Order: sequence, then structure tokens, then C-alpha cells
Amino acid sequence: MARKSGVGDEIPRCKREPEVVRALGCGELSGNLLQHAEACVVCSEVCTITRHLLLVESSMEEPLESAAGLWWRLNLKMRRQKMERARLPLVWMGRIFAATVLLATCLALWQVSRNTVGSYLLVVGLLGLVAVALPTMIVLWRWSRS
Repeated sequence: MARKSGVGDEIPRCKREPEVVRALGCGELSGNLLQHAEACVVCSEVCTITRHLLLVESSMEEPLESAAGLWWRLNLKMRRQKMERARLPLVWMGRIFAATVLLATCLALWQVSRNTVGSYLLVVGLLGLVAVALPTMIVLWRWSRS
């Protein structure tokens, strides 16, 4: 505004102010409208305020994400962390189980190669161990992947 409004003072108006506002909103003022805006106190103030607002708007950073979006991403991150913490023991159980079966197999094969008395019994026990261990390892592997 060109002057402060006191009690009983009227706010100055210009008939071309809406036209100036529309032109500023679309881009720039044309030659005739620019000359008017330079001469008219009201329209020059409208131009000044619009330029300041455009500068402030262009210097602003991106708007902050909404609280709902932040909450959703935080919940998603926490769920993923919980799933990873729950999955880790299953992975380690599967690894330990596989190492135990491999060690028992190596021990049994070593005993069979020495031709000891219970070597056939070890082969049957090894086959039973594989029959139980293989499905268990598959279940642990699939469970850790889901």
C-alpha cells in the first residue's frame, strides 16, 4: 500500500490493478501495462510485492513431507528391521545344522573307510540323518526367505 491507513482513510485503488495482477501471474507485464505500473502508485506496489513473493518462493527449499508420510516410512523401516532381526537366528540355525550334518557325514565316511565293526550301522544311521536333515534344512532355508 502506498500509505498507512488510519481511521477514516480510504485504501487507494486502481482500475487496472486486477489486470496487472493477472499479467504478473502469467509472466511479465506488456509495454503499455508496464508504463502504467511505473506511473501508478498502487500498481507499482503490487509489482514490488509480487517480485518479493516470487523471490521468497524461489529461494524456499522443497516443502517438508507430511507427518503421515514420515510416520508410514518410519513404520516400514521398523518392520523391516524387526524382520531382519527375526530372520537372522533362522539363518544361523540353518548354517549350524548344515555344518553338523556335514561333520557327521565326514565322520561316518571316515569310519566306513576304516572298515570297523559298526560301519554298516553308521551307513544306515547316516542315511537316516540325511532323511531328517535335508527336509529340515529346506524348511529352515524357506522360512528364512519368507
